[in-house]
Amino acid sequence: MAKPIFFLTIQVIILAVTCVHAKSDKELTSKLLCSQCSACDVSKCPASDAYPHLTAYDDSLIAGSLQSDFVSFKDRRVYAVSDIKGGESETYNAYYGWQSTSGSASGYHRFSNYMDKCSGQNYLTVHEHGVVELRSLHSLKDLGQADWKSINPPPKYNHRNFRFWVNRSTGKCLTVFGGKKQKRKVGVAKCKFNGSKLSQLFAFRFHYHKAFCCCGLHND
Repeated sequence: MAKPIFFLTIQVIILAVTCVHAKSDKELTSKLLCSQCSACDVSKCPASDAYPHLTAYDDSLIAGSLQSDFVSFKDRRVYAVSDIKGGESETYNAYYGWQSTSGSASGYHRFSNYMDKCSGQNYLTVHEHGVVELRSLHSLKDLGQADWKSINPPPKYNHRNFRFWVNRSTGKCLTVFGGKKQKRKVGVAKCKFNGSKLSQLFAFRFHYHKAFCCCGLHND
């Protein structure tokens, strides 16, 4: 009699683990995103440290349209999603990963969002009127709109290795606008290099727990 009870116990444990795993995967599934992606072009997700996510000084995630359920597909703007700390959100699915490529020999870089490959290769750009959004290079009037340069704050204002990101075209710094009761949009404003404007400090972090590289596939 003990033997059947033993096997029954094992089956219950396996079922419990399966249910927990299924629930976890379900919570990490995005209907909004998966309706836009046709298929994966990789057999597995890239290494986590290859596609870090961009955070503001308060550690909120900087999300683009195809990164999150927080915004709709047609919205090409970039936002700071306040609900996300350390790479996961209890409210919104978030898919992140920014790849940096050299924009020029003078130290500027271009940032493409890994998840945005579903709609083509788009870069973090700023419009001549200060609108920050994901756009393709061929749609830009000036390629400098996609070029960003990193500048460190003065040593006494070294906020946990966060930096200023200056746009080559506008000469202004990436900045988070808005409060807790509204979507905080990312734009540009005149730089405050003394470190007094915390909304202009950003960092690329590798501390997330799960990173999506396509629909239904993620690493740990």
